[in-house]
Amino acid sequence: MSLSKHNKNSHDFPEELWSEIFKRLPVKYVLRCGAVQKSWYSLIKSPLFISLYSNYQKLTAHLNPKYLLFHDTSNQEITLRYDDAQCQEYCTFDYPLDLPAWSWCEQSNGLMCFSTMFDKEFDYNPDIYIWNPLVQKFKTVPDSPIETITFEESKWNALAFGFLPDVNDYVVVQIVKPSSTSAPDFFEHDYEEYPHSVVIGVYSLNSNSWKKICQDKVFVDDMCVDQSVFVNGTAFWVGFNSYSLDQLVMYFDTKTNLLGKIVVPGYIAFDERHLESPLILPFSQSIGYFEVNEDDQEEGDGDYVYPHLDIWVLKDDMVGEFSWKKKMSVSLGKNVWAKVLGIRNNGEPILEKSNGLIAYDLDTHEPYDFIESCDRLTPCYSYEKGSKLPFVISPFQETLVLFDMD
Repeated sequence: MSLSKHNKNSHDFPEELWSEIFKRLPVKYVLRCGAVQKSWYSLIKSPLFISLYSNYQKLTAHLNPKYLLFHDTSNQEITLRYDDAQCQEYCTFDYPLDLPAWSWCEQSNGLMCFSTMFDKEFDYNPDIYIWNPLVQKFKTVPDSPIETITFEESKWNALAFGFLPDVNDYVVVQIVKPSSTSAPDFFEHDYEEYPHSVVIGVYSLNSNSWKKICQDKVFVDDMCVDQSVFVNGTAFWVGFNSYSLDQLVMYFDTKTNLLGKIVVPGYIAFDERHLESPLILPFSQSIGYFEVNEDDQEEGDGDYVYPHLDIWVLKDDMVGEFSWKKKMSVSLGKNVWAKVLGIRNNGEPILEKSNGLIAYDLDTHEPYDFIESCDRLTPCYSYEKGSKLPFVISPFQETLVLFDMD
């Protein structure tokens, strides 16, 4: 690779050699090296080195330290920790903008995406932001081609954010189903004749531009917009169909630009409880569907039956054909809060027990103490049924993307 001829201020080492050294360092140490001298800073900030760093991290992911991102949903604090028995703190960040703590947020491959377009109290603000917490750089995404459809004018509005490993690109996917009285002009036909049409916007970070797609026959009546999952170029959300009373996983494939739906395992009636209860998370190059049965039940002798956690993994049997395989079903036991807070890098679900964190071994299905005390990680308040998770945990990978921004 060719960066420049020679640098006498770097002990007569060529930049190619410094690049080979820097690409092996964690991001925060790369940034410290960039503060030593201007030539190193210029090297580290170059798009060529940022690409080199990303490629090296991808090739050596099995050797790199594993991190977990703890996103405290009660305030604007984000903590990065090692994914090991000690779970020691790596670094802590605050939001880069004055955004409310309840803003929509997803993270993928080291970048985070924020938006307040779902917050009625915040006025309608369609802005979307992408942020790299490690390098403390963020950018505002250009206006979406469907930003003119406000919160009140849509039946549902869904966002997703993810990484495309094949092309080293990050994308934002926005899908809006307008209400029948506010169909926009960019539909090619009369919306009232096609009430199940949606409009889709896909933003590419590499090109810094959007493309717009319209699709008919989308029979999804309601969406859980708080959470999405992005795996291998496909975005997933939980949705509902009130006509068939089915709960669905809706997906959008960025490679084919097709929107589809998958019926969840078993039969789940359409009601408010299940609008909040299910959780989908990345799981071994696919998605896992986490369902906690919180119904209070009693056995014949009056003993309490603890909630159950079922984990189903989505299998792609053939093109357009999906099925579910049950991975695990366990009783949560005493003093376990019946919410999955997130997953470890190996896919093991993390829950809270007696103000500590436990994880469930995917092979033995047995719980073990992950963090003995999480007082410093969680807000001090009681968790009410239906309330938002105190914090969200997700695997995190280091990247220098956005560092070359001015």
